[in-house]
Amino acid sequence: MSDAAVHTSWVVLWGVLGALIGSFANVVVHRWPRGESVVWPRSRCPRCQHVLGPLELVPIVSWLVLRGRCSACGGAISARYPLVEAAMALGFAVIAWSLPVTETGASALPLLTLYAMLLMAALIDLDTYLLPDGLTIPAAFVGVAGAFLYDPRTSLPSPAEALLGAAVGAGVLVLVNRLGGLVLRRLKDTKERLWPISLDTVNAAAFVGVLGGWWAALVAGGAQALASGAARRPLRLPEPLLYALWLIALVLVGSGVGEAWGVSLVDGVAGSVVGAGAFAFLGALWWWLADWRRSDRRSPVEESGPPHDDDGEPVAMGFGDVKLAAPLGAMLGWDGFLVGLLFAVVLGAVVGVAQRLAGGSRFVPFGPFMVVGALAALLVAEPLLAWYLGLLGV
Repeated sequence: MSDAAVHTSWVVLWGVLGALIGSFANVVVHRWPRGESVVWPRSRCPRCQHVLGPLELVPIVSWLVLRGRCSACGGAISARYPLVEAAMALGFAVIAWSLPVTETGASALPLLTLYAMLLMAALIDLDTYLLPDGLTIPAAFVGVAGAFLYDPRTSLPSPAEALLGAAVGAGVLVLVNRLGGLVLRRLKDTKERLWPISLDTVNAAAFVGVLGGWWAALVAGGAQALASGAARRPLRLPEPLLYALWLIALVLVGSGVGEAWGVSLVDGVAGSVVGAGAFAFLGALWWWLADWRRSDRRSPVEESGPPHDDDGEPVAMGFGDVKLAAPLGAMLGWDGFLVGLLFAVVLGAVVGVAQRLAGGSRFVPFGPFMVVGALAALLVAEPLLAWYLGLLGV
């Protein structure tokens, strides 16, 4: 059998597997936000409780054969079910096609896993304005660990680039979260008072990172967390004061003053973003595990919008989106993530304007736009960046 035939066979196989996983994804999207098991009981009609047989569970085909109706009660079955199955199948097929197993080995496996996890997270966010920590946080680990499987001949990130991408992704969005929230609170301090790893840790890392780069940011954030843990209370500076100092430091470094101690503007911005992102993700991981240790743990999903946080404070970016940015950055690398974020912002703006013109009033969360933008960047970020850099003569 020729390589082309083998490649086509793998694409078809992964497409079929994607459809099956899409069927399972429908169950996850429906049950996870309700805190229900995703494996038991068996799938059934929500109206008459008819247990679906094997022939009623064939992805896409069963819905078409049944003409979108339950075989027992005749109730309508949403077209969303076959659409999700088709979207999963198409995504799997495209990824398998772009990364031939005969040339790139197992490179497609981490991306297939990430695609499934991220699509489920986006659909849950679309339904509930909530992003499940149980999908976004493990997806970040999949993104970094999966980079060890990527063939070096592909444009996919190395493990170090994936780790940096995760930190940059979380860092960009957590700084939007903190600075935007500060503006929306009219420069009033936040009510958030967590310890040992908290947004105060993020703030400390962001500030010191401007002055000393990302190594200094990591040291400062770690010191703040250790000191807060030892004191058993949050050690902090009020956010209005700290981010005023952050802006002053940014201006000073940008004016060339930082060159005196070896920090350029690029180093300062990178240090602030990477440090803030690293501790934003570590804090998310810490509190996610802490919730699992508590018998009264919260819902299995975490807030992404509408625009208020757990203290009722207005926010410019939900923290669920910060956690979602980590696996997207790991999947794309920091440069690809920024391309995907640009796509997400543009797409969100277009949809928002179209919705307003159509008279719609439903708030659409940013998470699904981030996932769509990242998937688009996965396909076109490399040629788009090459074209842009070519215009600059780089």
